[in-house]
Amino acid sequence: MLVIAHRGNNKEKLENSFSAFDASVKCGAKRIELDVQLTRDGYPVINHDDHLLHTTGLNLFCSDLDKSEMKKIKLKNGEPVPFLEDVVEKYLPNIELNIEIKGSEVDSSKATLKLIKNHPLRDRIVVSSFFPNPLIYFRDGGPDIKRACLIGDDELHWPYLGHRAPVIFMNDVNAQIIHPRFDMITENFMDQAKARDWKVYTWAPMIGEDHIKENVWTMLQSFDVDGHCTNYPTELVHWIKENADYEERIQKLGTKS
Repeated sequence: MLVIAHRGNNKEKLENSFSAFDASVKCGAKRIELDVQLTRDGYPVINHDDHLLHTTGLNLFCSDLDKSEMKKIKLKNGEPVPFLEDVVEKYLPNIELNIEIKGSEVDSSKATLKLIKNHPLRDRIVVSSFFPNPLIYFRDGGPDIKRACLIGDDELHWPYLGHRAPVIFMNDVNAQIIHPRFDMITENFMDQAKARDWKVYTWAPMIGEDHIKENVWTMLQSFDVDGHCTNYPTELVHWIKENADYEERIQKLGTKS
C-alpha cells in the first residue's frame, strides 16, 4: 500500500509547507498530496484554500495577490508560501507528487500543465480533482500526465451523481486512477475497480482518521487498495513495515515446520 502524505506530513509540520514536504520525504512516504491555487497574475501557489487565513493568519486571498506580493507573505512557521514551480524542482527527483486542482474551472489546470507538460520527471506526477473540467483539460492537452478522479466530498453535479458517478467521471476524463474517501471502500467497489483496471488510492479527511487509523489501515489493506493518502504518513510507513516483518516471520516459521 503506497503511502501518500496528505498536504505533506501535516500532523508533524504546517500543512502544505516546505517543512511538511521535507518531513514527508524523510519519513519514507512515496508521494506528497498538495493543493494548487492561483495568484491574481496566474501563478500556481500551494495552499488548500484561496483564503490564506489558516496557514498565514492573514485575512488575504491568493487570487487577490500577484506573485511579487505573495512572495512577501510568510506562513505561520516563518517559511515563504510555496509556489508549485519551486516544489516541483525541489521534490520531484525524490518523491512523487499528487497535485490537486481546486475548483471546477480550468485556469489552474492551464497554469499547472504549462509548468509540468515538458518536465522530464512528469511521469512521477498525478493531477487530481473533484470536478471533470480540470481533468478534461489535462486529458486533451497533456494526455501522458496521469489523472485521478477524487470522489467522496459531495462536490459533483449532474451527471456525476448517483451510483454510476465514478464510472461516468472516470470515462469522461479517461482516467485510470480513482481517489475515493476511505469510508467508500467496499468489496463491490473494489471488484468494480479491478474489473476496469483502475488504481485505487483512498484519502482521509483532516478529521476522521485520528482515533481509528489502525482500523482504517487494516481495512484498506484487506481490500488491497493501491495506496492511501493519510494524515499520519510516518505512522503508516512504520505500520506497514511492522506488518510485513510479522508476516515474513510467520512464513519462515511455517517453512521450518
